[in-house]
Amino acid sequence: MVRYWIYLLNEEVAGHYRDKTEKIVELLREHQCAKAPFKSIYRKQVEFITERLSFSRLELGLKEHFSGNVGKNLERNMFVLQNEAGDEALLIVQKRRLLLVADNPSVTNDICQALALISPFFLAVDAHFADYGWLTASLDGRKFA
Repeated sequence: MVRYWIYLLNEEVAGHYRDKTEKIVELLREHQCAKAPFKSIYRKQVEFITERLSFSRLELGLKEHFSGNVGKNLERNMFVLQNEAGDEALLIVQKRRLLLVADNPSVTNDICQALALISPFFLAVDAHFADYGWLTASLDGRKFA
């Protein structure tokens, strides 16, 4: 099972720290593991570098860019995504991060491609903070004149 935390960073921070991603991941890890009184300090720092996520913006973007079925559960703030091969994943929307849970890497890749088309400033970090990377859209579908 694959689990990723996905953060939408603000444009200025993403531009400055694009090549220093480990610094951002270190802050996110400290925020996740911190105890009071440091928890509130880390929370403020994370709020400063990330953008609030809009459920409706994500829904529109996923419906436009994800090639499979996009189901939603408003009560739980989550999407149930199914790619064309029938593989499913959950995308849980929180205020400043997404939790992506999937059994199959292909559906994870499809979702990450769709999110990268919504915004180039998404950073994915695995649940254990061991692996991370910026979500980027593939250039396979482009045709140049």
